[in-house]
Amino acid sequence: MSRPSFKTLSSSKRAIRLLPVLFYLYIVNFLDRVNISYAISAGMFRDLGVPKDSADLIASVASSLFFVAYAIPQVFSNLGINRLGVRRVFSIAFGAWGIITILTGFVQSVPEIYALRFALGLAESPFYAGVIFYLSVWFLKDERGFANSLFNAAIPVSGIIGGLIAGSFFSIYGDDPGWRYLFIFEGVLALISIAIIWFLLTDFPKEAKWLTQGEKEEFIHKMNVEMEEKRKLVRHASWTKALRDRDVLMLALVYFLGVTSLYGYTIWLPSIIKSFGVSASTASYLSVIPYVIASISLIFISRYSDVVGVRKLIALSIFLIAGIGLAISAATLSSPALSFLFFIIAAIGIYSFIPVFWTIPTEFLSEDSAAASIGLINALGNLGGIAGPIIVGYLESLTGVFTSGVYSLALFDVLAAIIVLTIRKSR
Repeated sequence: MSRPSFKTLSSSKRAIRLLPVLFYLYIVNFLDRVNISYAISAGMFRDLGVPKDSADLIASVASSLFFVAYAIPQVFSNLGINRLGVRRVFSIAFGAWGIITILTGFVQSVPEIYALRFALGLAESPFYAGVIFYLSVWFLKDERGFANSLFNAAIPVSGIIGGLIAGSFFSIYGDDPGWRYLFIFEGVLALISIAIIWFLLTDFPKEAKWLTQGEKEEFIHKMNVEMEEKRKLVRHASWTKALRDRDVLMLALVYFLGVTSLYGYTIWLPSIIKSFGVSASTASYLSVIPYVIASISLIFISRYSDVVGVRKLIALSIFLIAGIGLAISAATLSSPALSFLFFIIAAIGIYSFIPVFWTIPTEFLSEDSAAASIGLINALGNLGGIAGPIIVGYLESLTGVFTSGVYSLALFDVLAAIIVLTIRKSR
């Protein structure tokens, strides 16, 4: 009988031990980030006394303030994770944003919402870029796309779970206080997650008691070989020089465009569906469907990208699916069933770009350069979380319909498809 290979044993152990935990944590993270989208559709700002004709614009500003704060500490929080480990940094982050989310359930005015959304952005900032860096420490190049896909599958899955939770709260308690209970419940989930972080995650491979000594040594050796290959591809004297690398800056622009579309879609999807003439609870339930399709397609697309190894062309195709799907859905908004069908198709591209995208910088960056550059890309890219919701909300307030806003999101995806082809250090 042949002996199982190191890669089979070690990669299986690492995947089984780490990815389910990270997947769960990202679901909690994304729920707390976008639960405001369900609250908006349930009339949160109307309940706070905001006039109907300005409610969508104010809601856009509130949603976007999260990303203003989110961008601030990215680079330095990732450097901290490289030196302190994820357990310390993530435990503090989850504790802070859990409390902030609970407090959001008790707000009585728009300024309180603004302050809490800004604080939430600061609290959540270490998590996503930290995990992308963490995966680059724990998984080899040919494993990373699949690891990224399993982790990022939490985005559409959180949409499924978030829609079901929100729909249930609104059905049981009504729109108000249903949206308040939604914030409180999901904030408690973040606090519970601290114990999971502390006891189930391992900071670095050399500390993994659940790997044999031979598996640890072999994995660390393979990782060192991979780092040497990266240094031959691109050398940076320091992490500060890596931040000025042309491809790093172009990747930040691509990510900004993709994220603009993603959060414009995510924040306004329940409200767009509600504009078809359904209730907030029904809109929440229907919003589950695009996420189901996206969660399935994301895994297969990411796995395919690992097999063929052609990252740029796959990213190009994904962005075009998103852009074309959104454009057709905007053109058919007057036909709800057809428009909703193309919203579902667009979701395939909107959410599948993320795991494929993040394989690109981790192929040519390592150690502090990777930590800082991933933090920078995530910080600048997530400014799209400001642009997307505000653009859609402003255009809806101006025109009274979502058509122009959805067309604008389609344009961002098409631009991302063009620019991704300019990346030089990618397969």
